[in-house]
Amino acid sequence: MAIFYVFQGVTYELEKEGGYVWSPQLTKNGKKNSGYSNMMKIKKGDFILHNQNGKVVAISVARDCYEIVDRPSEFDQSQTVDLWNKEGYLVKLKYYPFDEDLNTADFRQWLIDNYKKNSAFTVNGRGKQQYMCNLAEEHAVFLLEKAIEIQKNPEVLMHLKGALSEILDEKNSEYNQVEKDLINNDLDNNIDEDQVDRKISRFESQMTMVSKSTGRTIPKRNPKRAVEALILAGYKCEYNPSDRTFTRKNGKQYTEPHHLIPISKYQDFDRSLDVKENIVSLCSHCHNLLHYGRGDEKKEVLEKILFDRQDQLLEYGISISLEQLSGYYK
Repeated sequence: MAIFYVFQGVTYELEKEGGYVWSPQLTKNGKKNSGYSNMMKIKKGDFILHNQNGKVVAISVARDCYEIVDRPSEFDQSQTVDLWNKEGYLVKLKYYPFDEDLNTADFRQWLIDNYKKNSAFTVNGRGKQQYMCNLAEEHAVFLLEKAIEIQKNPEVLMHLKGALSEILDEKNSEYNQVEKDLINNDLDNNIDEDQVDRKISRFESQMTMVSKSTGRTIPKRNPKRAVEALILAGYKCEYNPSDRTFTRKNGKQYTEPHHLIPISKYQDFDRSLDVKENIVSLCSHCHNLLHYGRGDEKKEVLEKILFDRQDQLLEYGISISLEQLSGYYK
C-alpha cells in the first residue's frame, strides 16, 4: 500500500465530480515532470490525500491503475486549460471529502523540522510546485492523525484510520501476534525438519484476504512458510551469523522471519512474495534495523542479503535490483 498527495486548485471540484485525477504526460514544453510521472506509480487500493489551495480536503482510494487518456472535456472550461497538453494519465478514484478541511499552514513549523526529501513539502514547509507527489511515511502518519482528530463522518474516518493502520502495520510488524504464536508454537514443538521442502518454490499467485477493519484487500501470510525459512537458515541471522541471539525452548537459536521484498508490495510482482526464497532469518537487532534504522545502514544489510538470495529469487521467477529493493525501505 502506498499513499500519495495531490495538489489540486480549480480542477479539484471537476475531478471529484468525475471520480478521477488527471494529469498530462509532459509539460507544455514537452519535458517530463515528476508530478505527472508519479501518476504511473499509483496502484489499485492506494490512498491519496487531496490538497486544494493549501488545505487537505479529502482522502480517496484508487479504483485501478492509471490509464492513458486525452484531457477530460470538462477541463476545456477551466481557466488554466492552456497549461496542459492533451495526452495524459487518468486514475479512477473513490473520493471521501472531509467534514472539516486541514490547513497545512498550521503545521508549517513541524513540516520544516521534519523535512523529507521524497515527500510533498519543501524545506520551507510549503507544498511542492507539482501535481502528484509521493508522501513520506512520517508525513502521512502525521497528517492522517491530525485529520482523524477533526473528522466526524464515519465513512471518512474509516478510510483515514484504515490508511493509518496499514502504514503502521507495515512499519511495525510483518506478522501479527496470532501468526507469531503459530510460528513459535511450531518451532517449540520440534517439528520434523527433514520434512521441509528444500526445492525452489513453484509458481503461485499471492494469497489475499479482506481486512476486517478497513474492508480492503491485503496480502495473506502463511506462518508455516516462515517456519520453513528459519529452519533452512539454520536458525542463524542471514546478515551476521555471529550476532547475539538467545535459545528457544527447543534448543535452537532465536531468529525472526522477514520478507526481504515487503509482502505489502505484492502488486508489483506477478507471483506470491510469501515464499521461502523471499523470507529471511534475522536476529532481532538486524530485523529492527530494517524497520527503524537509517537508510545507509539498511542498505548495507539489504545489499548483503540480496546478493546471497538473488539466484534463488531468479530461479523462482523474481528479478529485483538493489535500487528497487532499497526504495521499498525508505
